[in-house]
Amino acid sequence: LQLVSGRSPMEAGLLLVPGLVVTILAGLFAVRLVRRIAPATVVTVSLGLNAVAFALVAVAGDRGSDLLLLTAFTLLGAGVGAAETLTNDLILSAVPAEKAGAASAISETAYETGAVLGTAVLGSLLNLAYRTHLQLPGELTDAQGAAASETLGGAAAVARDLPAAVAYPLLDSAREAFDSGVLLTSGIGTVLMVIAAVVAHRTLRAAG
Repeated sequence: LQLVSGRSPMEAGLLLVPGLVVTILAGLFAVRLVRRIAPATVVTVSLGLNAVAFALVAVAGDRGSDLLLLTAFTLLGAGVGAAETLTNDLILSAVPAEKAGAASAISETAYETGAVLGTAVLGSLLNLAYRTHLQLPGELTDAQGAAASETLGGAAAVARDLPAAVAYPLLDSAREAFDSGVLLTSGIGTVLMVIAAVVAHRTLRAAG
């Protein structure tokens, strides 16, 4: 939103607020929903929403708009909000009351580990795709080329000190390279969410 679409930090933050609100509301709504629908079904559908969100970004590629990105973010928020709320509840309800503390700790540890591991692995793949597809103008020095090759932010910082004739091609290439990384990681996210939905449907239904 900032480095590709050129929005200010405030604008980018405000645009993400609806998705965050949906995450909270989805968690609250899921608690009521499981009174009528089996938790296995709700969790499976929630993970399916995550898959759809990633697929929207993957299919759109570099043709995607901010509106599509925010739609995907909102769908992702709904899926995460519902699935995370219900899975925590399912973990706690599966153990005796005296072990609820340990179960809660395991649940939180698993969530944090998954978040950090996912960020590290997918972030590394995104950065690899960025470096692979980035085309540097010949006018850059070695130091400028190294900085621009690190991240999209690095390319934007280098471009600020360059003449327009060099800065614009660098930024265009960097943004396209970043989009290629987003396409890759979104595709992986789609596949992983589909697998998670299938596993959740089978295991939670069997447990129920």
